[in-house]
Amino acid sequence: MTSKQTLGWLHASLFGLLLWFFGNLYEEVILMPNWLVAPLDVLHAYNRFYSVVLQYHYYVPITQLAVLTLVWLCFRQNPARLVAPAALKRAAIWGGVGTLLTVLIVLQLNVKLFLGPVAVPEAEAHRLGVLWMLGNAIRLFCVGKTIGYALRVRDALRDSQRGTVRLAT
Repeated sequence: MTSKQTLGWLHASLFGLLLWFFGNLYEEVILMPNWLVAPLDVLHAYNRFYSVVLQYHYYVPITQLAVLTLVWLCFRQNPARLVAPAALKRAAIWGGVGTLLTVLIVLQLNVKLFLGPVAVPEAEAHRLGVLWMLGNAIRLFCVGKTIGYALRVRDALRDSQRGTVRLAT
């Protein structure tokens, strides 16, 4: 695989990771604080509003493919493995942790809160919403680390193409 091809795969992965990060950041900062103070009938209306096209359709499978691309680059012979192997592995690991956390959040919280009518009492919905926000904050950290390491790989690969050397900071 050439450097140009590897950069293409990295850029595609970064697109998915940035989509994931900023989507979850929006949910953390805008959506969930409003959701937490809303009465249960508003939550039911919210869930009815998203009955045809769910938000998940926007993120799945792009975000998972972004992480799988990083994992694939770890095992495939390519220039990124030569110029920044540690950063590439760290990006894949942090992305994997973020993906596993997403699976946990979706299966344990999203199913109860966002799919169909909210079938738990208002106090329990509030508690689950707070748990969702805490889990999402951790997920944002994981995805942010993934993006940071993927950008390091991209920059190292670009520098190797140009013949420049970056000093560690």
